Amino acid sequence: MASLADVFKEKERFNWLKAWLAIDIAKSGLEHLADNEARNFHQHIYSQVTSTLQSQSYTCNSCNTANLLRNQQCPVKICNKVCQEIIKEHRYKKCSWNNTSATLWQTRHWEIAKCYIQTDGYADKISIQDTDFNGVVSFMLNCKRFDSKFSFPITKGKPTHNNPACLLYKAREVHKAVRHSSIMKVTDVDLQDYFTSLNNLLNDSSYLSQDNVAKNAVVKLAQLEKDTLLLTTTSMMCFLDAVGTTLKQHLKGIAKDVVDASVNDLRVNTALCIDNIRDFMSNCKKELARQADIHKQDIDEHVDRKKQGIDDHTRRHKQDMDENADRHKQGMDEHADRHKHGMDEHAGRHKQSMDEHANRHKQVIYDHASRHKQCLDEQAEKCIKDIQEQFGNTAFTETTYKQSCKEMLGALTKYYRKRFCHINIFPLDDWAEEKLLDIYMPPNIQFMAKAGGYFKKTGKQVLKYENIFLSPTKPNQQIFIQGEAGYGKSTFLAKLVMDWCTITSEQSAETTLPIDDKTTRLSSNTQMRYSNVFDDLTSLKDFTYVFHVTLRESVGQFEIEKMINTQIVDSIYSSEEDRGKAYRLLNEIMKRERCLVLLDGLDEWTGTGDHHNLPTLADVHSLCVLLITARPWKVTEAKILDSQICKRLQLDGINNVLEVSRTLLGCRKDFKSRQDLDKKQSEFESYVRKFGLLEHLYSPMMCCLIVHSWAKGTKLKGSRCEQYSLLLECLFKKANIETSEFQEPPYRCFTESQNIQPNIEHLNRLAEAAFYLLFSDTQEKSLVFTITELKKFNLGELYPENFSLKSGILTATRNASALRSSSSFTFIHKSIQEFLAAYHIACNTNLIDDVISGYLNRHKGAYLGISQVFIFLCGLNMSAANKLSGKMDEYYAGRFKAAFQDVILAGYREAVANQQKDIVLKLSAYYLEFDNDIQDLHSIWTNNKSDVQYMKIYVPDRQLSQTGGESASHIEFDLSSCNKLKSLELNGEGILLSDFASTSTAEHLVGIVLKSADLFQCADPPPLLSSIKYIKMCNVTCSYTCLRCLFCTLLTVDDAVTFELQSIYIKCAEAEKREISAFIHKDFIHKDVNNASIVKTDNPYLFKALHGLNAKNLTVSIWGEGLNVDHEESLSQSLSSLTQLETLSIGVKYDSPRLWKALHGLNIRSLSLSIMGGGLNVDHEESMSQSLSSLTQLETLSIEVEYDSPGLWKALHGLNIRSLSLSAAWGGLNVDHEESMSLSLSSLTQLETLSIEVKYYTLGLRMALHGLNATSVSVSIWGEV
Repeated sequence: MASLADVFKEKERFNWLKAWLAIDIAKSGLEHLADNEARNFHQHIYSQVTSTLQSQSYTCNSCNTANLLRNQQCPVKICNKVCQEIIKEHRYKKCSWNNTSATLWQTRHWEIAKCYIQTDGYADKISIQDTDFNGVVSFMLNCKRFDSKFSFPITKGKPTHNNPACLLYKAREVHKAVRHSSIMKVTDVDLQDYFTSLNNLLNDSSYLSQDNVAKNAVVKLAQLEKDTLLLTTTSMMCFLDAVGTTLKQHLKGIAKDVVDASVNDLRVNTALCIDNIRDFMSNCKKELARQADIHKQDIDEHVDRKKQGIDDHTRRHKQDMDENADRHKQGMDEHADRHKHGMDEHAGRHKQSMDEHANRHKQVIYDHASRHKQCLDEQAEKCIKDIQEQFGNTAFTETTYKQSCKEMLGALTKYYRKRFCHINIFPLDDWAEEKLLDIYMPPNIQFMAKAGGYFKKTGKQVLKYENIFLSPTKPNQQIFIQGEAGYGKSTFLAKLVMDWCTITSEQSAETTLPIDDKTTRLSSNTQMRYSNVFDDLTSLKDFTYVFHVTLRESVGQFEIEKMINTQIVDSIYSSEEDRGKAYRLLNEIMKRERCLVLLDGLDEWTGTGDHHNLPTLADVHSLCVLLITARPWKVTEAKILDSQICKRLQLDGINNVLEVSRTLLGCRKDFKSRQDLDKKQSEFESYVRKFGLLEHLYSPMMCCLIVHSWAKGTKLKGSRCEQYSLLLECLFKKANIETSEFQEPPYRCFTESQNIQPNIEHLNRLAEAAFYLLFSDTQEKSLVFTITELKKFNLGELYPENFSLKSGILTATRNASALRSSSSFTFIHKSIQEFLAAYHIACNTNLIDDVISGYLNRHKGAYLGISQVFIFLCGLNMSAANKLSGKMDEYYAGRFKAAFQDVILAGYREAVANQQKDIVLKLSAYYLEFDNDIQDLHSIWTNNKSDVQYMKIYVPDRQLSQTGGESASHIEFDLSSCNKLKSLELNGEGILLSDFASTSTAEHLVGIVLKSADLFQCADPPPLLSSIKYIKMCNVTCSYTCLRCLFCTLLTVDDAVTFELQSIYIKCAEAEKREISAFIHKDFIHKDVNNASIVKTDNPYLFKALHGLNAKNLTVSIWGEGLNVDHEESLSQSLSSLTQLETLSIGVKYDSPRLWKALHGLNIRSLSLSIMGGGLNVDHEESMSQSLSSLTQLETLSIEVEYDSPGLWKALHGLNIRSLSLSAAWGGLNVDHEESMSLSLSSLTQLETLSIEVKYYTLGLRMALHGLNATSVSVSIWGEV
């Protein structure tokens, strides 16, 4: 590490460098947001464009930008639309086409982002890491998709003057000020302003304040501002590289300015010299002209004086004068020539002198600039070299990066081919190893979706790789494939790796053969198998790299990058120097490239014990996709959030098991001819159907075992313990050929075994080790362990004598990354370890209390983790299995979870397959559907009736299902002994609820029996469902006597109960069925009040069900057209039979005289009436008056009507009530009503409390209330407080 202050000492120069580094840190903080948005924009454009095409797999890499701008059409109609979408999202509709190449749009998302960088010069930048700060900010300013990512508006004009200011523009101004500083200095004030602007941007509340990358950048800015930031080697190199580039550009600018100034001075001096020469020549010409004029004048005078003499002597002197004139002319010409030549020589000498002077200055300036440039270059190179020598060179140039990636890709595919090319179809004999691609059959993988609070299979099969990695809207980032032990999860991942190697090798070889979605080319010596399942190898081309990690080898680690380094990089490279370079390269690859990381066996992995429930990727590795395999219980209990699961799939073994068995038989040397193979395959199919082994063949591991054992003459009969006993026997045979049988086999599955008894001591030691390692609190040692752990169980002999290794039960793996040569050990399969652990428990049942009980207490959810051990134990020792199931159910705490019920069900079936007796497995919560499981679950329930706490039964259809032409059996659940039952949910027309065992079962698949006491004595029934808290019935058929008996039963419960009735069917003699609905509130039962219920129906059979209850409170709401004769009679009889009833509340839509007749003579103290259809008419008024007068014990009366009427006041006249509550919500009282009201209220001599709600408070109302003797009078205005 180095401090920035160690590089430059001058304060303002140091400030300038800090500003540069602050800009670089700010860019790193923006990269995650900008790159993710660019990637999402890229995916959005292409999903939108390709959604209109016939095939969404169309691609185009032939269009170039220039052709698109000339409106040349794309051959597959993609690129023109993409171009339009890019322009549509540009803020100013002026894209920078010089920065981009349309050929790369579909494969590189950053190629589209560069269209929004307004300045040229970015054409060669392939990623955001190659793009400078100005380019990143320019992308965010010009692309409208960022409008929602910031709290401030990104506006046109000068946004820095807006309020709030555009922080992106301010950040760009900071970059300009620092980059274009001529003196390369920054004051303290300016530096503080720069830090403030960058911090404000990175702390923006809309998005960046929650972005971990931006948060990290803010922390670094704070450290830089306080001079506490320590620079890594990479950071220092990148920083000096940026500074060096700026210095070079700055010096080039200075040199250019100096040269330009010198040339300009030279031009000015030259111009002055030329002007002087021109002036000198002009003066010379003027002097010559003046001298000529003087000589001409003298001649003229002489001629005039001598004219006469000349004339006289013309002839005599003409020749002389001509000669004399010629001589003078010649003399003047020679004189002029001499002056002209002198001036030319003089001007030439001055011009040459000025040129030489200018050239000397130009050369001096150039030499000076060159020396300074060379000096600065040497100084910068020296600084970089010193730093590199001190810290080591860790940066990759683009050239070295590409070359290193190519080398690693080649090494990786070579490593995978060596590791996954062959597979042991049965790891006990040498013949069993075959090429994976020769014998592989596609698995049965189904989509899962969340329903009812947990994930269920949808029945839709996964047939393509693209179904796994792609969703309709976006790629999946974290995918889970769950499946039971030995079902082929690891083999599927191995096949995926080999497919990726195939398509990667073909792509790198640039073969001339076309590759489409149905192309699968294998090596010439590999048998070709055509299938339309997972044949889209081109879907794997999206992943530049695939990294396969076996999680059981990385227990205790949670960082995926370190797992890859340990398992793959250390296996490929040998020297520490090569590994160090590969580590750094891997980090760069996972940051830049789209990688697929395969994490195999989540159930065999444990983290560090903190919050890491899953292996994690670094935030900068956001391009990586995770595909994780696990057993179902692990996915359920790992507390994985729904947001962490992009897709969840279920692998249920092999698709076509009989075709796989034929392939396995064909691998044997004695079944090579087609005729022999057909015969053996037919015999094998008959065998598996006879002994019910077909379902076991769906597990590839069990399929191999069953096929191999049958071919060897050993026939299995459906017990898993029997299958694993045979597996152990075959393994023991490899290390010791001695044979002997048990005289009295300790367990049924050991009967007729030949190789277990001679090796019983080895078996006991292995079983002890398997148990204590599996139940170790140090879970990183439970599956992968060292020689030190093995020695504790006397299993640490050297290899030639080591029975465990020689037999193949244990496997050894050399640790490639260890400082000293060492090995780690595992059982060949986790299920083998689980079977041995179950055997040790069966032999030592005290371990359930001594070890397992504490283990379950310390590890929450572990009851599912040991499910396979429990299932094996059911086949070995029933007493121990019964006890362990009780422990598991205890920690399961009675909550319904399908996974735990499936475990108990599998254990029960294993016990039956091993002919166990006294099967009393503990299960307190049940979810039952009428399927293949219900008979076995009913058997388990029968032995748990007194401990059952939760029951959910769903039988949607009355019709009996037909299976093989035979009718399904009627199943009956007797609840008379279910004293701990807390929750009961019944749903479906196939369920009949009866109070005693029914003899008529033709219409119903499931019967629920209460077994109550005599119907006429049900007011005091025997204890039944004494712990019930919740009952829900929907579409269930029952009689009203049964429903009444159920009501009676609930009256005996001490705690509150919620009872929901939804469209249940009442069986009666008068009709085939009557449908009713009811809802019973949570306050159905009180400790001090017998019951209060709401019944939203006018069904007479429900009224009969209420007959004779010891209810104190009852609420009845009738929403029909009023009571008819039958209903009135039923209601009247039911209410009269409620001798303990004190409070009655009735709501009807319309009042009816039958209602008042039903209420006549009740001994209730409180009555509440709600009539929502209108006021009372004359006939009803009379009935109501008689009914209310008959209620001699009535003290409290509450009446609610929509409109008041005079009949109401007449009906209330003379009552002996103490409390009256009136509500006339939809109208005030008029004069006539006020008078009737006054007379009526005055007659209530015992009235103490009066409460009235009206719409308007009138003077007449006030007068009507005047003079009352009531202790309390309350008047409220409707709708006001």
